[in-house]
Amino acid sequence: MDPEFNNRPDPEEKDEFFDPVPEERPEEKESLPSPRPTKQQKLTRSVLSVFLALLLLAAGFLIGWYVRYYSIDEDLRSFLWALDITERYYYPEGFSREQVLQDAGEGATGAALLEALNNNLDPYSTYYSPSEYEAYVSAGAGQNYDFGISFLVGDTSGTIALVSYNSPAFLAGIKKGMRIFAYGPNDADLTPFTTYEKFSQDISSYGLTVYLQAGYDEEECEGQMPYEVTAGVYQRTYCVYADSETAYYFLGDDGLTMSECADEAIASLDSDTCYIRIDEFGGNCANEFEACLEVMKERGREDVILDLRTNGGGYLDDLQQISSHLMRDASGSRPVVQIARYKGGREEYYYAYGNDFSEYFTSESDFYVLADENTASASECLIGVLIDYGTLPYDHIYLREAEDGSCSTYGKGIMQTSFVAANGAAMKLTVAGIFWPVSDTTIHGVGVTPEDGAVAVSAPLIWGEQDVMLEALIEDIAGDSIPSAAV
Repeated sequence: MDPEFNNRPDPEEKDEFFDPVPEERPEEKESLPSPRPTKQQKLTRSVLSVFLALLLLAAGFLIGWYVRYYSIDEDLRSFLWALDITERYYYPEGFSREQVLQDAGEGATGAALLEALNNNLDPYSTYYSPSEYEAYVSAGAGQNYDFGISFLVGDTSGTIALVSYNSPAFLAGIKKGMRIFAYGPNDADLTPFTTYEKFSQDISSYGLTVYLQAGYDEEECEGQMPYEVTAGVYQRTYCVYADSETAYYFLGDDGLTMSECADEAIASLDSDTCYIRIDEFGGNCANEFEACLEVMKERGREDVILDLRTNGGGYLDDLQQISSHLMRDASGSRPVVQIARYKGGREEYYYAYGNDFSEYFTSESDFYVLADENTASASECLIGVLIDYGTLPYDHIYLREAEDGSCSTYGKGIMQTSFVAANGAAMKLTVAGIFWPVSDTTIHGVGVTPEDGAVAVSAPLIWGEQDVMLEALIEDIAGDSIPSAAV
């Protein structure tokens, strides 16, 4: 609670600008004339008159302003609010209201002005209408209503880039890296997959259920019954645990049931090592991660492969909670995990929610990280925490080398905050630059690279039955060798 609320005057106290009403009216003295005012009294009355006149003028101005403000189009009101917030807090340099107005054009509507505003912001900042912001918050909490299948933008092969854990597609048996070869409203009327746009348009006309002929190989799919997937509400989950003997996912209506899937074990792992994947910093991921650590501890594993591939980041409090368990050399009960520098030079330190590395690991525990060009933001901050506190050496970071030879994490060292208006609209704005907690490093625009000492591995961006990057890392661990420069 705001401490100001605890120090408010008693409601029976009088406002200092009003005299208390006397209990009895004083007796009138008709024989005595009213005294003439002194110069001091005249001055006081003049000051009060001027003050009251100014007060009435200000009140008239405010009333007129509110009447004009609330008589204009709601989109225009939203634009005026969003523009003010942007000019006050937007971190990147070069923003200009004049450019926004010029881009919108003379006589532009509120909707056109909002579009122009969005076009003048970086890719991470945007205006949300009330309904859009409500959907954004719901998705951030892991509450979804869909099939649970995602594709890469521009991909026409039908390859599934992501299957959300606990989604209808996941529960139907569809996996990341499968290709959709055909689809239809029933299992006997299937249309060959051509483009994502046509696929999306067609399935939207089917209703809630779609049948998918999908697999890693088209010939193997022939003659097999297609997968039946019905869209619905589900609590998306974000973490997976696996070792050489078993694996666990988080399932159930609330996404809190840790379910064993022994056939998902990674047999090539040694008896000391486990694999934990974090898809995104959202939903209940921090508690899921802690549950994975508990399983790791119970099963006698002390080394970890942390998979952050395609993890584009998420919420800061998830980073703070997850970091609490992973800082080998940190001291104190709540070490710094991130430094933010805002417009105007203000700094803010963000702290872990605890510091219990020794609860799960030994001084000899080894850590490895898998990352790619889509490992961004909070994921890169977590890598910074691991490096700065002595948990992770650079040569234990394995990066995907893309087909064009590039090799790095995304390089997003900036932070966004959402500002919410009274009508439920919101501005998500880039408000600060982000720096690692000890070294004061920023990876913005650069990312983590092989030049830092990370290991480059040539591998597909979307893995299927074979995960080349993971296999390369496990092979290096098993051989206790100097990591290979490329595989």
